[in-house]
Amino acid sequence: MHTIKTRVGVLMGGKSIEREVSFNSGRTICDHLDSSQYEVIPIFQQSSGALYLLPWRFLSRGKISDFEHRLATEATSITWDDLPSLIDFVYIAMHGRYAEDGTLQGMLALLGIPYLGAKLLGSAIGMDKAIQKKILAAHGIAVPHGIVLEPHEIQFLQQNPSKILNIISSDAHPSIQTQAQGLHLPLIIKPHKEGSSLGMSVVKKEEELLPALIAACHANSGIQQSVMVEEKIEGMEFTCIILTNIDGSPLFMPPTEIVHEAGSDFYTYDQKYMPGRAMKYTPARCTDDEIQLIQQTCLRVMHCLEFSNMARIDGFLTPDKRVVIIDPNTLTGMGPSSFIFRQAAEVGMSHTKLINHLIETELAHGPY
Repeated sequence: MHTIKTRVGVLMGGKSIEREVSFNSGRTICDHLDSSQYEVIPIFQQSSGALYLLPWRFLSRGKISDFEHRLATEATSITWDDLPSLIDFVYIAMHGRYAEDGTLQGMLALLGIPYLGAKLLGSAIGMDKAIQKKILAAHGIAVPHGIVLEPHEIQFLQQNPSKILNIISSDAHPSIQTQAQGLHLPLIIKPHKEGSSLGMSVVKKEEELLPALIAACHANSGIQQSVMVEEKIEGMEFTCIILTNIDGSPLFMPPTEIVHEAGSDFYTYDQKYMPGRAMKYTPARCTDDEIQLIQQTCLRVMHCLEFSNMARIDGFLTPDKRVVIIDPNTLTGMGPSSFIFRQAAEVGMSHTKLINHLIETELAHGPY
């Protein structure tokens, strides 16, 4: 008897500065999706917003620039309105702005197409680091002390660089928490709506502050954005992934401990995505009680921010055994050696079994 397969559109590329990471995730998903259950349909979005059904041969290319100039002549152009007749489910392999911030989720909701990950509100919250921190702090979850500088404030500081330390250390500045509580160097500087450590830096000297603020504000070309200025947390850095079982209960992955490369002050873009960079230990090298503390804290984060069915929460276990959350994410990278696959392997899930689980869980947890 012939069984009709669920048509899964794997959406990759996109309009954000994380599009290369997305392409790497998308082709990994296409390689490992269970073709006995699903019809796999690769879909690529250009930075212009144009959509194409991506020929399979392009998935073997090293980077987007290897094939993008050929899309107009060798790929099938489609529109968003075409999607309901082409696919039954969207596996979101896109990252960053327009993909994880509720924009894509709102479009798919309007089209009535089920999709992977947090829904519209959770996605909108999940991409705004400033709002996230306000919500988490209000629920008693530890986050780094810090402030948010708006683009107009950074422009003011460009004209008045002598005032930088005064503004950053001032308790009167409207901050993420009620007080900045005396921020001092070294500091973490990062854009409030980018991922993959893009635009992020560690500042150890006063003269480095203004260039770091400007770089973060302009991390996404053509867009000025608010900048997070935070204390630098010390301790064991971790990433913790939580999925959902079909019955709605949490499915905890074993957290991964991240050890930066020697001479590096944070987990950089290259360390995240270049093979062999940095050290990752799965499970993290800490006690069972500490792992449980990390997992339970991250589950609270997931609930507070309305993340559904999956989340990747980054944070630190400090020397005094506090869990401090630095970056909650609604989706996670899915390249061949990504955290989610490393952690799933520890609980006996292959790439294909994991991907199947994510799709089955989403479809079970409608409605759409």
